[in-house]
Amino acid sequence: MSSRQVKQVFEKYQKERTAFVQKVADLANQSENIETLQNVGAMALLRPLLLDVAPNIQQTAALALGRLANYNEDLAEAVVKGDILPQLVYSLAEQNRFYKKAAAFVLRAVANILPSWHRLW
Repeated sequence: MSSRQVKQVFEKYQKERTAFVQKVADLANQSENIETLQNVGAMALLRPLLLDVAPNIQQTAALALGRLANYNEDLAEAVVKGDILPQLVYSLAEQNRFYKKAAAFVLRAVANILPSWHRLW
């Protein structure tokens, strides 16, 4: 395999991850999709993307998680119990302002839906 072909494989991987996380974020913006996203395990798939090497994927994953958490108490609690909050907070210091806004959105969503969320964390 040539160097160019290897690079193409990685470029395709980058594009597919970007398309996936953007589509999930878009779907999470529509209430009729929330239950299906929950049932297919969207949160478990989004969590590792918070640590992706691409900042745009990280912030879009955070946005999608915030939209899910903002929907109902079960999903907000899943964010807390899924150890997503420590991951978000840990990453804040090294991220850009767009990621910080998305992370703050997740924290705000959880705080609004679960006023006593700190007891779960």
